[in-house]
Amino acid sequence: MIYDVLVIGAGHAGCEAGLAAARLGKKTIMFTLFADNIGMMSCNPSIGGPGKSHLVSEIDVLGGEIGKHVDKYNIQLKHLNESKGKTSRVVRAQADKYLYRINMKKILENTDNLDLVQEKIVDLIINDNKVEGVITSLGIKYFSKTVIITTGTFLKGRVIVGDIKYNAGREGEMSSEELPDNLEKYGIKMSRFQTATPPRLEKSSIDFTKVKELYGNDNPKYFSVFTKKNKNINIPTWLTYTTEETIDVVKNLLKYSPIVTGIIETHGPRHCPSLDRKVLNFPHKKNHQIFLEQESIESSEIYLNGLTTAMPPFAQEKIIRTIAGLENAKVMRYGYAVEYSYAPSYQLNLSLESKKIDGLFFAGQINGTSGYEEAAAQGFLAGVNAARKLNNEDPIIIDRSEGYIGVLIDDLINKKMIEPYRILPSRVEYKLLLRQDNAFIRLIDISKKIGIISKEEIDYYINMRESIEIETERLKNEKIHPDYENNLILEGMNEEKIKKTINSSELLQRENINYEDLKYFINIRHYPKEIIEQVEINIKYGAFINREIEQITKFKKLENQKIPKDLNYDIIRGLSNISKSNFKEIKPLSIGQASRISGVSNNDISILAMYLMNYKENSNGI
Repeated sequence: MIYDVLVIGAGHAGCEAGLAAARLGKKTIMFTLFADNIGMMSCNPSIGGPGKSHLVSEIDVLGGEIGKHVDKYNIQLKHLNESKGKTSRVVRAQADKYLYRINMKKILENTDNLDLVQEKIVDLIINDNKVEGVITSLGIKYFSKTVIITTGTFLKGRVIVGDIKYNAGREGEMSSEELPDNLEKYGIKMSRFQTATPPRLEKSSIDFTKVKELYGNDNPKYFSVFTKKNKNINIPTWLTYTTEETIDVVKNLLKYSPIVTGIIETHGPRHCPSLDRKVLNFPHKKNHQIFLEQESIESSEIYLNGLTTAMPPFAQEKIIRTIAGLENAKVMRYGYAVEYSYAPSYQLNLSLESKKIDGLFFAGQINGTSGYEEAAAQGFLAGVNAARKLNNEDPIIIDRSEGYIGVLIDDLINKKMIEPYRILPSRVEYKLLLRQDNAFIRLIDISKKIGIISKEEIDYYINMRESIEIETERLKNEKIHPDYENNLILEGMNEEKIKKTINSSELLQRENINYEDLKYFINIRHYPKEIIEQVEINIKYGAFINREIEQITKFKKLENQKIPKDLNYDIIRGLSNISKSNFKEIKPLSIGQASRISGVSNNDISILAMYLMNYKENSNGI
């Protein structure tokens, strides 16, 4: 059995990788340990939020599935950060875990060029540092020109509840024991991380009169521009808090916490700490938020967002019953932690292909990330780049100035990680230009180059971009005169009168003036709301956007200062030993990338840049 692309794992990274490769015409096969759990959300039933929503919209524009899929199969979509203005607004989906999963499986099953197999991969077939296929637990060999590993938390997974520890990738599913050992045999360095999930409760056992009901938006902004709904489903979530009694109970039971006993030895994500960790770190804080989130309209399970713990079952029950509304709550699934092996990403090229084994790609939690969105972004690009490798095409590499996906992958490869990586707006240098709402403007040319989305969709995006540019320029030239009639209108709007002729864009720059208000002064166009929104943002934030454009120009200069692949760092006098070691390990492609490597100082970059200048002069170019 010979394939073009072989994907190990069918979580969010695996699904996007398999779909991308198959949609690009490659004969693709996906392996999963349990076919009924394809696209499973093992933890929080949500997609999106700050940073993560950007990834989802970017994946959608490029031709991925996660955005349009969660637009269809959610129980709530909610706008966040609206008080901070349009440039900060993002979307968070409360996904329907059951419908999301079963319908993702249907899509995979009905995709041309894509086969699904329930089997465990135990080894790779490697010859001359090139991957040629895999071997299953049944001894079957599948041959493939490229392999993408998207194994999530299953490599040597160890589930922990209290003082109980057993082999599992997640509760109820087997771990993969042989594959990580064989990866190390082939020279792939492995390390360990940990993550955890909270208990789930029976909905009927909760007293909802004691909690606050929270709804999403009936007509939200969707992740995909092409999602059209008259109204989105809007099932509430609920908010409650820990109490002083909760904290006292946790303190009294900390001796049973696997964090305290040392059963958990690995690092977990700091952005999502367990309740016992919160109490250890912030002992005086009493009222931690707990969000009650229904997992599906097909289920009565309630996810306790904010109460992650791997303490023993009796401790979990005591803690839960100190929280308002949960006094009589029944636990359906206990919270647990899982430790797992991952392969630090400095071993990868920016294409997500291994530096050591030709044709072997890595995506998702195996790269040290946390989150469905981060996994999906990596999986999509790994699938695309595996297909492009087979076509002898250059890989698709998105840089930090083009998208959150670029920031994600650049950070993974260049930064040392002490915990599972999560994308955050604070990691992004060009926030005004890299917004969720303008992903279709930023990435349409790359999407066209990839070739997954249809010509009609490409043309739609390009026409939107052109309309935005044309209307923005028109408003910069359309005059509004300080005559009696115009000033009377402004007075009626409680706006300051104008004393001289101004451009329409100057009026739109005012905080309380929107595009629709311009109809009283000039002729306006009847554009779709997406176009109007972009025109408003371009004009209201124009000065700040231009400043970021100037910063990107400087960034691009550093990215264009290329470093030879075979450069001998040992002969560069003055470089610190730590920089030499990091440069040899990561093999940066440019001065820009070298400057972002952990432990590299500005002095080392200056020395490297000076050396390359002399190198270029002596070799007549790099």
